Amino acid sequence: MVKRARKISAKTSERARSEVRKSLEALAARDDRSADFDYFMDLYGAVQTPEAVSERTGRPVVSLLCIQAPIELIHAAGFHPHKVVSGSQAMANMALQGLPALTCPMLRAVTGAAAAASDGTPGTRRWVLPTTCDWVVKFPEMLESSGAGSIRPSLHWMELPHLKDGDSGQARWLEEVFGLKKFLEGCGGKISRASLDASIRIYRDAWRALTRLAMMRQEGRIAAVWFALIAGAFFLDSPERWTKAALSVNPPPGGARSDERAHVFLAGSPIFFPNFKLLDLLEDSGVSIAADDLCSGERIFPGGVTYRDSSEFGMMSALAQRYHQGCLCPTFIDNDRRINNILSRRMASDFQGVVFHVLKGCHPYDLESLSVEAPLKERGLKFLRLETDYAAEDSQNLRTRIEAFRGTLSRR
Repeated sequence: MVKRARKISAKTSERARSEVRKSLEALAARDDRSADFDYFMDLYGAVQTPEAVSERTGRPVVSLLCIQAPIELIHAAGFHPHKVVSGSQAMANMALQGLPALTCPMLRAVTGAAAAASDGTPGTRRWVLPTTCDWVVKFPEMLESSGAGSIRPSLHWMELPHLKDGDSGQARWLEEVFGLKKFLEGCGGKISRASLDASIRIYRDAWRALTRLAMMRQEGRIAAVWFALIAGAFFLDSPERWTKAALSVNPPPGGARSDERAHVFLAGSPIFFPNFKLLDLLEDSGVSIAADDLCSGERIFPGGVTYRDSSEFGMMSALAQRYHQGCLCPTFIDNDRRINNILSRRMASDFQGVVFHVLKGCHPYDLESLSVEAPLKERGLKFLRLETDYAAEDSQNLRTRIEAFRGTLSRR
């Protein structure tokens, strides 16, 4: 039985590597491929495990699933924040037997990858999990049921207040951020005021680089697939090296799209390499993404942190406020900021519609799509909700719907 399980794991791992190779080969064959993108493509080819990330960065990793845990604090403690994600259909299939059919595809893929790499013993790397959604809360059990071993001995929970407005939620979240600091220092990562200040500055520079790339996508200088590739590579290397490479991206004007394309805002569930199915279908159908609010895209972390009070408490308070107030995750109750954000971006980005991506099993975004559709339509935006998973079988149906939606959009 053990021998058979190992054989299945080996075959699944090879299929997952094949997915990566094929996706990288497709990107390399694109007409708009630039040498500026090679660094990011190389990362996906070489850094596919947390161990490889640790070796590349020279730091032990702290594994994350969501963006609410302040990565500046983790970095200041001497660790590398590593957001564990996967767009691998092979790995998602690996975890199917022990999980509900409508499990979040991304977490199913992460669970499958962990099971394929595990010998069943408890892991040693540290995990920080904010309680964003039910799938994240049940993630340790998902790993154990899949045979991936337990992460509980090295796991730190952050209880996320789901009400943003009001002093009580903000005060409780500040306590959670201080609790994270205590956990990290208990792991041997002493956090000084100087190290925290330096880390905040490092990630502020990274945010500026990401904002620059988002502007280039808005201007049509880079395609959405390249933006997604670069953003997704953020946690695979040191923030300094990623920032330097991101600032070096400088394709010629007009290289990504023509004026004949319709422009949209992309919202909803995250999109992870190597599964760029939806991005490819939008591009092939003559639709360009002018902006997004994906936690795999423009929201890979909540943004640059600024503060006037440079004391430890001042910096910790600024981190807590930015990560709580600046997050647009649908798990929050008072989330009108999502609608307001889309509408404010429309003034600068000149898009005509919103494509709302829902991963099957991603219940918060599924419900969120229902609450944002009517307000956006009332303000003159076209709206298309697309529910999908990592499989390719629905591609033609998605293409047909996207092409029909494109026909309702005006072009520049």
